[in-house]
Amino acid sequence: MERAYETQPIILVAEPQALLGMWLEDVLIDAGCTVSGPFGTCEEAAGSLDRTRPDFAIVSIDLNRGLSFPLACALRRKGIPFALITGNARVPRAFSDMPLFDRLFDARAMVSAVTAGCRAPHRLQACPMGPCLTAGIPFALDQCPTGCRG
Repeated sequence: MERAYETQPIILVAEPQALLGMWLEDVLIDAGCTVSGPFGTCEEAAGSLDRTRPDFAIVSIDLNRGLSFPLACALRRKGIPFALITGNARVPRAFSDMPLFDRLFDARAMVSAVTAGCRAPHRLQACPMGPCLTAGIPFALDQCPTGCRG
């Protein structure tokens, strides 16, 4: 993996299926990355962000104990690029600009997405729905404005 890193990029993997998570870990390590995870739940993966800031994240939409959209929102607010493994799940408009992968994907395509994401400038993005999140007011992710999208 070509990169302008002095150290290996850190890639967060949030994937509930153990076999796929281990396979992704092997693919990423072979590509010269360090892996944070794999995490099976949104809570575990989001909690890891305070311990280790990844350069990129690979996130399955369907995680154990729920969907991964709160994690995707946290990644976006922190300026961490990510790709979504969609399976059969519907992707809200708020995340339609992210690289999307079906359950059956080529390892080279994922490594290419990781490489491109690690090269992209990372920038923090204020979440316009932040007050709703803080206050615990429910909202649909389709309400997320385009300002969240990069």
